[in-house]
Amino acid sequence: MYDYKPTRTNAKAKTAVILCLAAAVIAFVGSGLVPKYPSILQCVGLCLLVPVIQLTARYLILQHLYRLREREDGSVDLEIFTYRGGSRMQLVCRVGLSEITKAASLTAENSSAPKGIRRYNYHPDLKPESGLVLSITNGDGDCEILLSPDEYLTQILSKTK
Repeated sequence: MYDYKPTRTNAKAKTAVILCLAAAVIAFVGSGLVPKYPSILQCVGLCLLVPVIQLTARYLILQHLYRLREREDGSVDLEIFTYRGGSRMQLVCRVGLSEITKAASLTAENSSAPKGIRRYNYHPDLKPESGLVLSITNGDGDCEILLSPDEYLTQILSKTK
């Protein structure tokens, strides 16, 4: 069994949260200064709080754990867990290494999923510059997974083509 916890490498999510929060504060303060129609600025402030909550929950609090686990029959599974600070982890993805059809580094060309293919993002960064895109074919159909693995995990996943 091999575990890897990816770390955040850029501060884009933190910057976006700070900017949206500052704009929301400005909108709320401005609503107190505008005598006519203050509710419009209050609505803008509330609308700006939605991305603050979503970005904070997904990119600042949520953490991932990638695990390679060997089964009893000798095959190996890639398991991805998410957790929020505590010790209670939730399994969100389990893929057999035999189901991986292609492993490619994240580039500008494959930064978004091809049409008709669902991509699951388990990367800790907002708009990552590097990562690994796994193409999966199993009984559920074709999909892609975006990860931020270390060198060892990248070697293991790239060999399973």
